[in-house]
Amino acid sequence: MRYIINPEVFRIYPAFRRAVLIARGMDNSREHPDVLAFLRECEEAVRRDEVLAAPYEHPLLRPWAETFSSMHLNPKRYPPSVINLIRRVRKGAELPYVNTLVALFNCVSLRRLIPCGGDDLDVVAGDLVLTFATGEECYVPLAQPDVLEHPPAGEIIYMDSGSRDVFCRAWCWKNGDRSKLRSSTSRAAINLDMLTKNAEKELPAAAEELAAQLREWGGAEVEIHYLSPEVPSFRIA
Repeated sequence: MRYIINPEVFRIYPAFRRAVLIARGMDNSREHPDVLAFLRECEEAVRRDEVLAAPYEHPLLRPWAETFSSMHLNPKRYPPSVINLIRRVRKGAELPYVNTLVALFNCVSLRRLIPCGGDDLDVVAGDLVLTFATGEECYVPLAQPDVLEHPPAGEIIYMDSGSRDVFCRAWCWKNGDRSKLRSSTSRAAINLDMLTKNAEKELPAAAEELAAQLREWGGAEVEIHYLSPEVPSFRIA
């Protein structure tokens, strides 16, 4: 299995960088009180930060809004996942503890103000690819297993090349149902994205933080890969 970013994505968005954490042997079945407390702390920090009252103007978040606009998506109607989390939290919502993997990458997303997402590797039939839709791929929205959509041609999607299932629409807008992280998930790929000129310097801190937490609270073996125009792919053993 390979993990591939279409080089054209880097050509159009040269500041884009992605860290991919491959976690193996993860125990995702239990709720950890310390993780839940950490999630609530991250939420409270977002509520206290008045700069985040206008998330679309934040220097780490504005590039995502601009990128969505360049894809002809209204970022207020189709918010990047990190902005959606911030908006929910600032309205007073407490994020659900879906499972430990999801809780931890939501913490990193809120702390670092970056989009994060994850997928169960055991459902992947081919390669994992961030690329452009042709209009023929299949997307089943998260928590809507009976709904089938076909992202329009040209949309940036994250997909399984074998099944043609879309795991995430519009780059980092909305995850799919078929690859969702479950309590039984033991092997996962977790994506952390940045779109700023300092991404190569700042992204490793977020990736290392999450990797350490997955080891501590999930007992996982974790390897980190950094994708860039120079290194657009790697092999998952």
